[in-house]
Amino acid sequence: MIKEWNRCKDEEQFCPISLKKYGKLFWPLFLISSIGVIIVNFYFDSSFLLSLYAYPVVLISLMRIPAPLFYGLGSLLLGTLYFVKPLSTSLTLYIMAYAVLMLIVRRVVTVSQMNFSKKNEQEELLVNTVFSLAKTIDARDSYTAFHSSNVADYAKKIAKTMGLSQVEIDSIYLAGLLHDIGKISMPDAILQKDGRLTDEEYGIMKKHPEEGYHIIKDIKRLRDLGITDIVRYHHERPDGMGYPLGLKGKEIPVGARILGVADAFDAMTTNRSYRQKLAIETAAGELRRNIGTQFDPESAEAFLTILMKEGKLQEETKVQSGVYAMAN
Repeated sequence: MIKEWNRCKDEEQFCPISLKKYGKLFWPLFLISSIGVIIVNFYFDSSFLLSLYAYPVVLISLMRIPAPLFYGLGSLLLGTLYFVKPLSTSLTLYIMAYAVLMLIVRRVVTVSQMNFSKKNEQEELLVNTVFSLAKTIDARDSYTAFHSSNVADYAKKIAKTMGLSQVEIDSIYLAGLLHDIGKISMPDAILQKDGRLTDEEYGIMKKHPEEGYHIIKDIKRLRDLGITDIVRYHHERPDGMGYPLGLKGKEIPVGARILGVADAFDAMTTNRSYRQKLAIETAAGELRRNIGTQFDPESAEAFLTILMKEGKLQEETKVQSGVYAMAN
């Protein structure tokens, strides 16, 4: 079992272990491990749940019959969820997203209670759990795999080029990882549609920034860092034609303005179900063409400068007629 357990610890993926095979040896290893989410197929009694509360883990129990009300209410408070099998793919991903959010809360609280002398240990836990959640979000749509991490990386470079503080740079990076968390609540028929969205479908998709804000708004650390507002406003535009509130110019948080550029560029330069990816020069031309209307001038110019310094772009950029810099 030790060999199998070590494999699970080293791999960033779902890892099945048979409790029937290993019995009571499983739990001692689990409780001292860094693994955060366990999916099992049986009830937990209340005393066992209480014994786990000191550990930064989330348990999800899947059963073929509904759990008693006691389990449903009590386990929710303890970071444990009960669901009736079978589960759809979207519900499974939603459960995992919820579990990772619970981990953010539980781990930050646990670290605070242990009174670490170094604050960066707490921040590292936050970053790791947010990164795990970002991978869960991207997994829902094969066309947007790695989108969140790409956007976060672009946004971090832009923020650094603009001379923002390290705290602001780190916060914008985390917001980039989380910016599409609201898509967890979007229907599969829309998120995975093979083709362009109808006006009605696009109207539903436009709700994802607000949905994302409501998912994370009660996590104090994310709120204090301004990450919740960046997630909420990353589709606002300088000309006031964005959503959800139609903010203009400097009314939009700087992190959201930066994310607007990073998000659109990654959307244009990756394959989508309704089109092939654009060349970097073509996408850069779209950024330049829409400066001041769709994109914040300072953020867009900073990103164009980055592309040129990295040798990915010549000084003159092409603008392709009929191509719009859109990011759902």
